[in-house]
Amino acid sequence: MSSKLPRQGSSPPPPGRKGSEVRPATQPRERRNSVRWASDARIEILAPIQTHATALDVSATGVQVALDRWLSTGALCDLRITTHTGRVIFKRARVIWARRVGEECVAGLHVVGSIVPPPDQP
Repeated sequence: MSSKLPRQGSSPPPPGRKGSEVRPATQPRERRNSVRWASDARIEILAPIQTHATALDVSATGVQVALDRWLSTGALCDLRITTHTGRVIFKRARVIWARRVGEECVAGLHVVGSIVPPPDQP
């Protein structure tokens, strides 16, 4: 029978994550190449599906989102991103990975370029 308590003399676990804390990649082999930070940006996926998503964190190269519909790995997504200052940005991103977390889909999107805003946008 093993104990869930740390062994005597072992290092304590790292502290819990804070929402605004910058979180660099923790392992040299990890896929993340950029520093990530928490975000309160609103994201609307315009294509291939139309839905709203919650930004979990962002980096210089991508965004991790949670949504109530499924995104397939490899899919190209057109995004309308509204920042906390109200600035609206249109980007195209590729789904690098996606997994189910409870009832939601959590996906990592790699930004591959910008898009022209749809005609109905300001």
